[in-house]
Amino acid sequence: MKEMDKKEYALWSKKHHAASILLQGRAQELDKVYEEIEQNLKLLGATAIEDKLQDGVPETIHLLKRGDIKVWVLTGDKQGTSANL
Repeated sequence: MKEMDKKEYALWSKKHHAASILLQGRAQELDKVYEEIEQNLKLLGATAIEDKLQDGVPETIHLLKRGDIKVWVLTGDKQGTSANL
């Protein structure tokens, strides 16, 4: 999460719009704009599971990624668990 005032958001939004309508280099410019806003974020939540993955976890992670939500997986003891994701 990131708190922004209206002025800061308006400036970022203009940069985002300008990058989104480029005919060349759009992806690179959008990456720059996203990197700019994805600074000093606050973690809103975390979850932990033990050993066996619950039903639907790989599918849920896939859907989150499709929605452009960044997902980090931290596993401590079994390399195979993270490989299954």
